Amino acid sequence: MQAAALIPAPDALPIAAGWLEGLLIITFALHILLVNTVLGGAIVCSVRSVVSKNSLSIKKVSKVLPSLFALAVNLGVAPLLFVQMLYGQYMYTSSILMGVYWLSVVFLAIIAYYALYVFAGRYGGHSKFSLSIFLSSAAMLCIGLVMSNNMTLMLRPDVWSAYFASPDGTILNFDDPTMGLRYLHVVVASIAVGGLVLALVARYKMAQESPELAVQEERLGLNIFLFASLVQILVGVTLYFALPAHVHALFSGGSEFYTGSLLIALAFVAMLLFQAAARNLYGTITALVFTVLVMAGLRALIRKAMLDPYGGIAALPVQAEYSPFLMFIISLTFGLVAIAYMIKLAMRSNEEA
Repeated sequence: MQAAALIPAPDALPIAAGWLEGLLIITFALHILLVNTVLGGAIVCSVRSVVSKNSLSIKKVSKVLPSLFALAVNLGVAPLLFVQMLYGQYMYTSSILMGVYWLSVVFLAIIAYYALYVFAGRYGGHSKFSLSIFLSSAAMLCIGLVMSNNMTLMLRPDVWSAYFASPDGTILNFDDPTMGLRYLHVVVASIAVGGLVLALVARYKMAQESPELAVQEERLGLNIFLFASLVQILVGVTLYFALPAHVHALFSGGSEFYTGSLLIALAFVAMLLFQAAARNLYGTITALVFTVLVMAGLRALIRKAMLDPYGGIAALPVQAEYSPFLMFIISLTFGLVAIAYMIKLAMRSNEEA
């Protein structure tokens, strides 16, 4: 059976696809930054808790992770909805093919969230509670693995026919050479951002209590970020060459837009490494935000190139309904303002405590 015959008919879009794709890129960048922060912070806490059973920096980092986890989950709703609007015929199908694992994400998220709270409240006490951060990290790593499988399986209608041999919702995409690399790309990026979290906490939460230790921890955090970023470059280059030939060709001069976008991304990566090597914490964070935004754009281009042979989104019908879109923009604006205000209150309460 031809792959195109397995793709369901798409629904009409309420507005032009370009608007939805742009919002998808922006909201995904915000979401993945928080995901990197929480997962990376948990991994750093896991490793450091083995070395020290009563580390001041880990105590400080662990206190912010549960709230950031909740924000990451909530900010993940928007890009998920945009993906479903633009690529629903692909994503819904891949979600069904791996339905057992896809549904497990909910339970894994509950486990990860609860374990973060246990660790934040009990770290420094009985050693058995330190195991909770390993449980949380493992649950989040499993969530990432499921997500990577789904986001790559939706790009491969040519393998969907495996459903007829295995219709029980347990199909995974491990045969795809890019799946493991995409997953590793997220994990290594999270470790890098976890280093930044350690550096930030050291500067703003430890400086008054232990100035010398704060300087050491900030330096360690930036070193973790720099080393993980260098590893990330290796992973990224490997992923680039593992892309399908027609996608790789677009970034290698086959398309001026694709090639130019790649060069812009490389420029931001160079800027990021320069700021990290210079031990400029603010500069590193700023460069990181822009780099992630550009990388989210590259991710969208890869997705487009992968799905264009099957119709992509260019030919999707549009039935203009602007009022829901305007309501979303208004709600998003108020939501971001509310989140910023809550973060401000949380930081103030932490300082008073």
